Amino acid sequence: MTPEISEGFLLRATPYGEADLVAALLTRRWGRIAVLAKGARNSRRRFGGVLDYFHHLRAEVRPGRSGMGRLLGVELVRPFGRLRESVEAYWAGSQVLEVARLGTREGDPDEPFFALVEATFAALERGGEPRSLARVFQARALAALGYGLPVEECPACAEPYAGYGAACHAAGPGGIRCGSCAEPGAVRLSPGTLRTLRAAVELPLDRLGGLRVSASAEEEAGPLLEAGLTAALGVRPRSLVPPGEG
Repeated sequence: MTPEISEGFLLRATPYGEADLVAALLTRRWGRIAVLAKGARNSRRRFGGVLDYFHHLRAEVRPGRSGMGRLLGVELVRPFGRLRESVEAYWAGSQVLEVARLGTREGDPDEPFFALVEATFAALERGGEPRSLARVFQARALAALGYGLPVEECPACAEPYAGYGAACHAAGPGGIRCGSCAEPGAVRLSPGTLRTLRAAVELPLDRLGGLRVSASAEEEAGPLLEAGLTAALGVRPRSLVPPGEG
């Protein structure tokens, strides 16, 4: 079959045989795909130094007639080298890749999710604070996966959150309810945390790094976002644990 080209990011590389790799890619054109990179563990001409994590790639793929396609070569579009310069930036970038791998479907193009990955990497590259960006990414990923947080009004009674003047509560995996509808023992969310969550889901992609998540908002929203992602993905991503807290 005729080779085709798409931009993409490497999600996972698995050794295969003595010299090959099976590369899981998130691509703009095909969504998540798995391709065989023949000789990728030895070939410096086609893959060396380019087929790597945190690289925006242009991949040449020959689709398989029945089964896995072949990765013929890659070109570097943009390196996000700053993600390797600190433990926290590497952790945040790794979380983006793991959630993308778990949350996208093979062969199903998802331009909004691809754009979210690209924008989060770009924000980290510009020096955005990794822990804040991780929370912003989690909120945006939930929305992209169809599990958006109700930050405007209570989904149980349809009443607005009084302009964020009334505290609200977490209710189950990824849920928010007003104080009247929340279950007993639900975690209280402050008006400031609700404003942060709203900003996280409404920010333009090119401004993701401009939102700083305060320590109090991190403490309140973190468990809510992680529970929502775990429910949406069907498994808890291992990369949710920040450096030094494992």
